Amino acid sequence: RNFASSPIEASDIFGVGGSQGIDTYTSKGFVIGGVEYQGNVFLYQELSLLWGVKTVEEITPDALVAAHIVDPAPDILCGNKIEALPAETLEFFRNTETMLEVLDTPNAIATYNILVQEGRQVAAALLLPSA
Repeated sequence: RNFASSPIEASDIFGVGGSQGIDTYTSKGFVIGGVEYQGNVFLYQELSLLWGVKTVEEITPDALVAAHIVDPAPDILCGNKIEALPAETLEFFRNTETMLEVLDTPNAIATYNILVQEGRQVAAALLLPSA
């Protein structure tokens, strides 16, 4: 699989050092560990990446490239609106160890924080609610 056109391709890594909880979100971004990051984010353990995806339709396997390259593979919570993901994304993840779940942003944040506290392998791919 070629991930050259991934929305994470030009991402910035925000922080390193263990899983961080998500404090909240604002109209411009997400507050993670007390710091506000402007834009959509992908989080997994110590990775906090800006995520170039703007709409649910753009959540493709390539857009979730970070989930393909980490070990162990995480379960993924997608937060925005409760909408069906593109068929290609559902089909791709049907054949992997990774479970995808789509929740609205507040519930995705709450669920992510609980699962992180429990020490589970979980990632969050979060779009701002207005996206």
